Amino acid sequence: MRGPTPFLPPFPGLVFVKAMNTLRQLLEHGQSYWLDNLTRSMIRTGELKRRVANDGLRGVTSNPAIFQKAISSGREYDSQIRKLSTEEFTLPRIYENLVVTDTRAACDVLRPVFDASDGVDGFVSLEVSPHLAYSTEQTIAETRRLWNAVDRPNLMVKIPGTREGLPAIHQALYEGFNINITLLFSIENYQEVAEAFLTALERRVSEGRSVRSVASVASFFVSRIDSLVDQLLGERWSRARGVEERAQVAELFGKAAIANARLAYHAFREITASDRWQRLHDKGARPQRLLWASTSTKDPLYYDVRYVESLIGRDTVNTMPEQTAEAFARHGNVYPESLAADLEGARECFSRLAALGVDFDRVTAELQEGGVRKFIEPFDALMVSLADKRRHFLGKKLNRQHLADLSQANIKTAVKALDVRRFVARLYAKDGTLWSMEASAANQIQKRLGWLDSPQEFLERVEEIQAVADLVRKEGFKHTVILGMGGSSLCPEVCAHAFGAARGWPELVVLDSTDPYAIAHLLSQIEPTRSLFVISSKSGNTIETISFYRYFYDTLAGRSGIPGKSFLAITDPGTWLAKEAEAKRFRHCFLNPPDIPGRYSALSYFGLVPMALMGINIRTFLERA
Repeated sequence: MRGPTPFLPPFPGLVFVKAMNTLRQLLEHGQSYWLDNLTRSMIRTGELKRRVANDGLRGVTSNPAIFQKAISSGREYDSQIRKLSTEEFTLPRIYENLVVTDTRAACDVLRPVFDASDGVDGFVSLEVSPHLAYSTEQTIAETRRLWNAVDRPNLMVKIPGTREGLPAIHQALYEGFNINITLLFSIENYQEVAEAFLTALERRVSEGRSVRSVASVASFFVSRIDSLVDQLLGERWSRARGVEERAQVAELFGKAAIANARLAYHAFREITASDRWQRLHDKGARPQRLLWASTSTKDPLYYDVRYVESLIGRDTVNTMPEQTAEAFARHGNVYPESLAADLEGARECFSRLAALGVDFDRVTAELQEGGVRKFIEPFDALMVSLADKRRHFLGKKLNRQHLADLSQANIKTAVKALDVRRFVARLYAKDGTLWSMEASAANQIQKRLGWLDSPQEFLERVEEIQAVADLVRKEGFKHTVILGMGGSSLCPEVCAHAFGAARGWPELVVLDSTDPYAIAHLLSQIEPTRSLFVISSKSGNTIETISFYRYFYDTLAGRSGIPGKSFLAITDPGTWLAKEAEAKRFRHCFLNPPDIPGRYSALSYFGLVPMALMGINIRTFLERA
């Protein structure tokens, strides 16, 4: 059951204003028109520049679905994909290179708008990987990386407003990045986002840092609300008794999304009218504008520009797909301050929905979770498309794997079951309940999942490791001796056998046995005074490892003035070994994240420091992990 076809939204007391170009006229009433699409051909053919010049375009938003459609269809990206394939980039790095290239070029087209508006508009939004929607630290790291990769002041990084996204939003804004908070549906969630924005600016002010150049928008997805609420109302209509009750249900079709936007705008105006905001404004801060996304009409029975005409207000943005923008330019009308109209009617709408049993909190939670999935699906489809293109360009050089057809049904069933449980997202969010619902067990498991984001985290520590390794090489050590057991020595031993030391770097040897013959054999290979001893122990008190350390420290104590310079430690924070390293003035002590277990520590200090001491390029190693 659908409601009656909505007509032009009535705005009591308001009259519409018609101009030659309604898109341009939006700006006169405080709203910026952005385009919800970005393709390489749009940039290369000059179409994007034309929209800026002719239509008053003031920004661009993109998302994984937009890039999936652009890159997978057609051949305009093939030459770059071919080049990146031959350089053996991973699929995520190929994707990132493609979208960074387009985003940077679009930023250059929009730069005059950015400059002319003094940084109010002219932004191009680029989204972090949707797989990071439930991972705070990885979202922060990817925001920094995308900002540095695009290297344009009018970039706006998109972060979803999930529970895990909120701390990342705060930190990114505090660090001075422009942030577009996406996938907002509820007023409560918006207020959490606004709080993250305000506290980030307040932190900057308290430290004497500028807030004028920090830009942010909070993106409400509009039409998806009506799509789901209308579905629930249709089910409710079918259970209604009598003509009057059905009429009460039918009156609410197509009302929830605009009512929700008006309440959000009211909340925004309350924030910007507060003394708290005024103090920030006095320091040069600009408001976190509301951005209306998903403003195309999903229901063909609805007026095609209803989510444009009904959402006009100062300090807002409407990002429209091309079809909606063109429809509004043809026959749309500008109703100034339509967002502020009929606030009481908006409140009544939700009271009536609640009376009919529509749980709007559940609606918005479901829409946000579904929104993440809707971005993950095209992102994963794009990875498949890129893999196919890379396979084509590499030809026989790419190894292939094959699973028998007999297994396909079972595999698909298992994968679907994992997808329903959001296994990948929960895994990267370090959700211990994937293995146990018992609280203490789940908590212990969570504390052992740090290896999941080791490659990303340790990319930021490469310079620290490399500086130590370069100095060791410069000082002429002949051997690096790893003193460790189990997971602490396993990766170094594998690397020593698989790669060996690069020319001019110390040879790496491992002592992980207390057998006297093993120790004697090691001593026959090395000169202790020209060897660097790496004491490697997660717990910092492994009896065998500490015994090795004491033996070699005593050996060197009588031969060199400062034996600590011949020792380097890798351990967890707060261990006996960490304290010993400080007391004995070791060359360096690397403190590994405590949530990385020994057997999973290859891409942490336990594996990367020995690799660097052999001359292995650990940055490349991590980027390809």
